[in-house]
Amino acid sequence: MTAKKIEQKSLLAGIFVNFLMSCAGILVYRTTHIEALFVDAYFSVITFFSAIVSLVVSRLSSHRSKMFPGGFFVLEPLYSLFQSVLTVVLLSMSLMAVGLKAYAYFVHGEGSVLDVAPVVPYEMIMILLSWSLSYYYKKENHKIHNLSTMLFSETQGTFVDGTMSLGIGAAALILFFIRPNSSLGFLRYTGDFFITLLLVILTIKMPLQVIRSAFGEISGKLLLNPEIHRWIDICLKKHP
Repeated sequence: MTAKKIEQKSLLAGIFVNFLMSCAGILVYRTTHIEALFVDAYFSVITFFSAIVSLVVSRLSSHRSKMFPGGFFVLEPLYSLFQSVLTVVLLSMSLMAVGLKAYAYFVHGEGSVLDVAPVVPYEMIMILLSWSLSYYYKKENHKIHNLSTMLFSETQGTFVDGTMSLGIGAAALILFFIRPNSSLGFLRYTGDFFITLLLVILTIKMPLQVIRSAFGEISGKLLLNPEIHRWIDICLKKHP
């Protein structure tokens, strides 16, 4: 099976899994109205649509024409760059939204108790699906010597999604045992702010790394990956 076929097969599997995760995430968010779940749910939605786009890009990138004799491979890092920038924007907007909610509670005493009961079982399923898909992407990309920028981007994205689910699930479990009238009761009103802040701190590094890598590829940066260098050397020695 060619590298492109492996890439496209992996992306197609990811589309199916991300569709299930997106539907479940939106349903639980609309039930609980926890802002951290908004981040988790719509991160899955973005991943779902980006997987569809990546499959289209994968099929187009190897096509050649008179104007582009080398193909359209620049679409791959361009896609990864766009996806990662969108992730950073989403994280920033969600942090601002929960920040305003926390401000309203601490300053004006306005807010409502978070319904965290459905969150823990949902997040356990999301962790299993996300990290399994991330491992699958990584394994398939390794088969083609990590040549796929898109599979690398999807690996990072789904791992971030699983990490976010882990953070939300752990925090929800703690919040579940806190009574609203206790000394820590304020967390039942503002817990989504602290959860979202923690998620941003934990996950912001990965999309920034993808942005740096994709921008370097678009701008013609020298290829420094030693594994790819070895693979090229082997090919050249076999076909002098």
